Amino acid sequence: MTEILLTNDNPDTQNLLIKCLKTAGFEVFITEDGLVRVHLTEEKLSITEGSKNSNTPQSIFPSIPRLHEVFKFIELNYHQPISLKEVAQAVGYSSAYLTDLVRRLTGKTVNDWIIERRIAQACNLLLSTNDSVNQIALQVGYQNINHFYCQFRNYYKTTPHAWREAQLCKLVQSKRLQPSIPLPK
Repeated sequence: MTEILLTNDNPDTQNLLIKCLKTAGFEVFITEDGLVRVHLTEEKLSITEGSKNSNTPQSIFPSIPRLHEVFKFIELNYHQPISLKEVAQAVGYSSAYLTDLVRRLTGKTVNDWIIERRIAQACNLLLSTNDSVNQIALQVGYQNINHFYCQFRNYYKTTPHAWREAQLCKLVQSKRLQPSIPLPK
């Protein structure tokens, strides 16, 4: 069980945090000493673990029925080199048609979605593991580390290492939450 000390006495802030934790599948217990104890049940934990490997797209993808198979293919393959042509073949469209369809329905290209999924996973790994930036780049499908750095910088205007350090500092220095668990470096 993890304990979180809320230092903000605003009931609205506390209720919002508790609601978010419950929505995420945590059991929330408030103690008399002001601690909020959270626990992810084994059942929820196994569902969470399973959903990482499931065929359902992550929440970064919009819910557009015509593009479900496109996003499903990207979700299943983002961690390896994939091209527009491969995505188009997998869903039975020509590359030109798929490009036009995705751009018209989402405002982004197929490649933009691949990059966005890779960057989202990279951020998750940067915060949840001690893996090096180079290891993470390879895990999320980049063969060229410099290309990963360039694309990450396009999204966050900083390097992956600097982003990781800044995010971890924000967590530690936050006035709202004082984590009682060690954070990854």
